[in-house]
Amino acid sequence: MTSIEAIIDRQLRRWELESNIRAAELTTEEKQQRHQPVITISRQRGSGGTLIASKLANRFNYTLLHRDIIDRIVESTGYKRRLVESLDEHSQSQMETWFAAMVAGNYVDGSDYARHLSEIIYSISQLGGVVVIGRGANFIVGHDLGFHIRVVAPRNDRIHNLMQYEGLVEKEAAKAVETSDHERSEFVKRTFGKSIDDPLYYDLVINHLTISIETATSLIAAAAMEKFALLKSKE
Repeated sequence: MTSIEAIIDRQLRRWELESNIRAAELTTEEKQQRHQPVITISRQRGSGGTLIASKLANRFNYTLLHRDIIDRIVESTGYKRRLVESLDEHSQSQMETWFAAMVAGNYVDGSDYARHLSEIIYSISQLGGVVVIGRGANFIVGHDLGFHIRVVAPRNDRIHNLMQYEGLVEKEAAKAVETSDHERSEFVKRTFGKSIDDPLYYDLVINHLTISIETATSLIAAAAMEKFALLKSKE
């Protein structure tokens, strides 16, 4: 079993266990109280967003799900089935209604990948307790089911970070930043018909030039906890 498969299996087991406990022991009110909303991280290459995501996962005792993990679930019928089966009947019914609306035109890309990605991210948002990096997760989850962050930094600083931490020469680092910015922007535009840089799709936009990783993590954690409390009060 690869490290990615081990992470997926461990998280699925966690959700399955929680699902069994909810079904057997908890009232509707207790289920709502136990639900842990998701945190999504959209980040520019070299901005420090991945490190912030890791620190947030540790702070909240969440599992970190990066792009490769999400894509592995998308590719696996078995993982997808286990994920959906962890939802209670109400959540499964909600997902069917939501998915019908998505198919009707709420996202632009009609590919099988985009359809499966949307269904999986939505299921994850219902189960909660994870930090999701990338894949336009905030556009799928929406403001009412999670806390959404965009991490940015000036281009020159991101190039410098790639040179320092990934050992790239300046020309390679500049090309990596340019390529990543273009690919991520095009993915969100093609799949969701949105702009990845529109601040209205995030709860918080962090500029890593003016704030440290530790300060950013503490600020995000405090804001997320406040929003989570507000979401629970509306349930």
